[in-house]
Order: sequence, then structure tokens, then C-alpha cells
Amino acid sequence: MTAILLAGAALRLWRLTDLGLEHDEVANWLIDRSILNGNHAVYFTEAYGHEAGFHYMQAAFVALLGDNALALRLPAALAGIVLIAVTFALLKLIFGRKTALIAAALLTVTFFPVFYSRLALRAITLPVLSALSFYFFWQATMKGGRRKAEGESPFILHPLSLILAGLFAGLSLYTYMAARAVPIFYTFWVAYLVIFQRDIFKRHWRGIALFAGIYLAMALPLLLFLQGIPEGEFRIAEIDAPLRALLAGDIGPALLNGVKIAGAFGVRGDPLWRQNVAGWPIFNILAAILFYAGVVIALWRHRPKHVFALLWAATAALPSIVTTDAPSTIRMINILPVLTLFPALSIHSLGRLSTTYPKLSTTFRRNSWITLLTIILFWASVRTISGIFIVWPGNSEVQFVWQAALTAAARELDDSAESTPVAIMGWSPDTMDSPTLELALIRDDLDLRFFGGIKPEPIDSLILPLQNGAIRIVRPSILPLDPALEALLTSWGATVTANDSFTRYDLKLDAAEIVYEQAVGEVFGDELTLLGFSAESCLANTPCAVTTYWRVEQMPVAPRSLFLHALDSDANLVAQDDGLDVPAAQWQPGDIIVKQHTLTLPEDPMTTLYVGVYQPQTLQRLLTSQQRDAVTLER
Repeated sequence: MTAILLAGAALRLWRLTDLGLEHDEVANWLIDRSILNGNHAVYFTEAYGHEAGFHYMQAAFVALLGDNALALRLPAALAGIVLIAVTFALLKLIFGRKTALIAAALLTVTFFPVFYSRLALRAITLPVLSALSFYFFWQATMKGGRRKAEGESPFILHPLSLILAGLFAGLSLYTYMAARAVPIFYTFWVAYLVIFQRDIFKRHWRGIALFAGIYLAMALPLLLFLQGIPEGEFRIAEIDAPLRALLAGDIGPALLNGVKIAGAFGVRGDPLWRQNVAGWPIFNILAAILFYAGVVIALWRHRPKHVFALLWAATAALPSIVTTDAPSTIRMINILPVLTLFPALSIHSLGRLSTTYPKLSTTFRRNSWITLLTIILFWASVRTISGIFIVWPGNSEVQFVWQAALTAAARELDDSAESTPVAIMGWSPDTMDSPTLELALIRDDLDLRFFGGIKPEPIDSLILPLQNGAIRIVRPSILPLDPALEALLTSWGATVTANDSFTRYDLKLDAAEIVYEQAVGEVFGDELTLLGFSAESCLANTPCAVTTYWRVEQMPVAPRSLFLHALDSDANLVAQDDGLDVPAAQWQPGDIIVKQHTLTLPEDPMTTLYVGVYQPQTLQRLLTSQQRDAVTLER
């Protein structure tokens, strides 16, 4: 078991911070920081709604280790290691030492549990707490019955176990949404005891009532909170179409999901790259055969311990059955304590099938299960190592979601001796790019700006912090910049350095050196000065490109956007280009903003171009010093 735990630690800790940070991980950190700043709750409505338990543990690591990827991911990695130990303890209690060792070894090297142990997400803590809960529940009820012959009540012998079972079951509800299936499991398990193991239930009904009371008491704060803020879980409403169909009497979507989940163990797995190597089944073909054989063995024997395993697996799959994107590994993560039990049952049974007279059989035949286990462990280890470190991070969607380009840029900025301001182009400059770089960067002496955004067209805006006459611009290589702005940077003498991850522009430029065809000099709302503009020869019915240049005078008090409108001779709007890929929160006095506008003009020679600034949420326009809400551009 020591060797198994060391192997598990190696797979879960080695190169833990190589990959960039996913937005969900960054959102977790923002919640953690709010906890450290005094925001305490049992449930956080941010980021689609998060149960609070994991965040308090993660916040403690952030307080100890600082704001970085290691502090965020280490709690999940340690939970993944603890899960191996808890799985072994639970299965040893119920199935015996040999089966538990085989299951723990398989869990150690299987891709599914390793993957979720390496992300700064809360889901991996659910199987740890739920397995601990049932460990103490079984110990107090099923194992306690053996001492009844001594004339002692199991309820008196094991009150602490029942209390711990209730506490851990209650705590599991504060880990992840899929924990809602844990009380369903306990309901069915108690029903099984009532119907098929009535003697056990009669001996332990008081203990079960104690467990249920503690469980309910632990769950009550969360239940009351969610009842008061039902909109806090709007993410569920986005993915519960199969559940709504089921409640309406249509079992088709849920049934189809069940078939997909049944095939996930050996045919086709989770379809989403962000949750695994898309389409990879949970087991390789050999382990999958043993898994399905183990399910058949458990069904055939149907003793209480086998019923437990089957019932646990079925209820763990429920969150994926009633939601979209089945088979979703993260929503059925509570299956992990019994996931590798089924192939372990098959392997353990093979040892018994070797021969009636072991001394007459060959060494290989007597140890056939050991040989088979060795092959499976080696195959699973190679598959997991390849998937975790080569196949999965090499996928372009993974590199996008985990912001590999921003992480690579941060490491280069850390290694650079330069301290010139940096403008960073990204996908979410108004929300996530800034905290992502704060986590990824070690140094804290850089003057940073963020611009960009997720849109079908190339990014058409730049922010240039030119107060010191030099600037570096970094953009992910897969995120395009408007060709006109690329050409503008080249005309200013930018040195371009490109690699697979990101492109860097090194620029020495004074604001006074920026040349535009026509100067304007109008100030909007004391915040933004339209310095001037340049335009192509704008012909009718062809795209007309207008570049406007702005200087920030003071920090804005609300979001801002720009508009370029074309009005005909009757003041009717005939063409427009609204937007700005530089969030107002990134502006600093003295920054230069360059915006590339494109619109198609009609043939009317009296068409007039107007430019201005507005608040995108209210559409309220900023006024100039002459109390005008727009400035006419001379054509």
C-alpha cells in the first residue's frame, strides 16, 4: 500500500503546474481571495454557483503558499492521494484486503481519477468524503452485527462511527453538485436493508435514525440558503433538459444517457476535451472486459456488499443521466470509490479459478491473477501518463481553455530583465485575463494592460501605455489581430517575435510620433480625447476603414464603448461600427487607444460620419466640451 500511495502521489504531483490555468480555476481563486477578505458563506453564487467546502481548504493553501497555480491545485492533488487510501480502507472493510489492494492499485494509475486530481476544481473531494461516510456507516451497522452474540448493542458500541458517518455525509454536500445523489444512495440502501436485511435494520434502526438526523442537520444550512436564492443554481437549469423530459414522462433522453454511460467504461467516453481526452473510454480494453465481468459477478452473487457496490455506481451515475453531455465524468465522479472494484472482483476471482490443487499447477497458472494485474497496471500507467502529459495538453481546445499562451507569455516575462509596460491581448480582458496573469506571473513590477475578447472577427483595438516611450504587446498566436493594426505596428518599427504559443511586439514609440491624417482634439466627458483619425478613400458599397486615435485623460467611472455612425442627408442611420476591444477598467491616464472601424457606405454623397463615446449598458453618450454627443469626421 505504501508503494501504491507513492505511485499515486507521483502521478498527481509531478509537473502539476505545467499547464496554464483554466477560467474555472481562476474563478475558484477569486472566490478564495474573497474568503480571505472576509466573505464567508456555505454557498457562493459566483461562477455558476459553488458549494463552499473545497474553497475554504483551497483558501488556506492560498494563504500559506501565495497566489499561484500550486496553491490552487495542491489541495485537489492531495485529495486525490487521500482518495486512494480511503478507497482501500473502505473496500478492505467490505471486500477484504486482497480485493482492496487490487482496486487501490488500479485507481492509482487510471486516467479518470488522476485527471481530476490535477485540476484546481472541487469535484475530487466528493468521493473522499462520501466514501469516508459509508466506511463508518458500514462499520457501525454491518460489522457491528458480528458483536451482537456477545450481548452488546451495536448502537452502544458504535455511536462515534454513526456520528462520523453523518458528519462526512453532510460535509460531502458542500463539495460538488453531484453530491445531491449521495442521499439518494442512502435512501435506497436503507430501503434494501428494510426489505432484504430486516434483521440488520431492526438491530440498527436507532443508529440509522441518529445518522439521518446528523446528516440532515449538516445539510440544513445549505438547503436553507438554496431555498432562499433559487437563482443561485441557474447552471443546473442550463443542463437539466433530460431531467425535465423525464419529469414530463419522456424517458428517452435519460435512457439514451444511461446507454452512453454504460458504454463509457470500455466503448466511448466523455465527449468533452475539458473533462478528459475526448472519447477515451474510462478503461483500456482489457480492464474494460474485467470491469463488465465484475459487474456481472456482483449481480450474480448479490450479497449485501455486492448490492452496495452496484447501488453506489448506479446512483453516482444519476447526475450524468439526468443532464446533458453524457457520459460526463465529472458529474459521475462519486463512482471513483467503486470504479476499480469491479475489475478487482474479476481479477480476484481468477485466482480462485486457477485449480483445485495448486501444488499440481504451474507457477504461472497459480499466479495468473498477478500476471494479469501486472499487465493491466502497466498498460493503464502508460495510457494515463501519455494522456496526462502528451495527448491531452497537446490538443488545441485544451490549450485554448487552459490559456497556455498566456502562461507561456508570463514565464517569458518572468525571465526577461525588461520592465517596460506590457499590453496583453486575450479572450476575457474584462474578467479573467488580469487574474490569470496575476496567478501566472511571479514578478509584480510590470505595468500591465489587457485588451481583446472572444469574437468572430479579428481584434480591432489596441491600448498603448506609452508613458515611458516603449511598450511590449503580447498576443496568443491563435488569436488574430486586425491586419490594419498589424500593419500599423510594423510601420511604427515594432520588432515581431513569434512562436507556437504567442507573438510579441517590441515597440519604441512616443505618443507625439503617432501620425494621423486629420487632427480633432475633442474631449468626451473629461475622460477621452479624440486626437485624430485616418481613413481610406471610402467609396460607395465597399468597406470603408477608419482608424481613430484616443488619449485617456482620466479613469472612467463606468464601461465605455465607441461608435462610428454614417447618417444620410435625412439623418437616417445607414451604416455603423460600434464597439471597443479595450475594457474601460484597463485605461490609465496617458494611454493611447487605437480603434479600427469598418463600415460600408451607400452611394449618397451627402452621407456624414459621426464618432463618439457611450455607456454600453445604458446607451448614454458622453458629451464634449461643446455639449455635443458626437463629432463629425470631415471626409
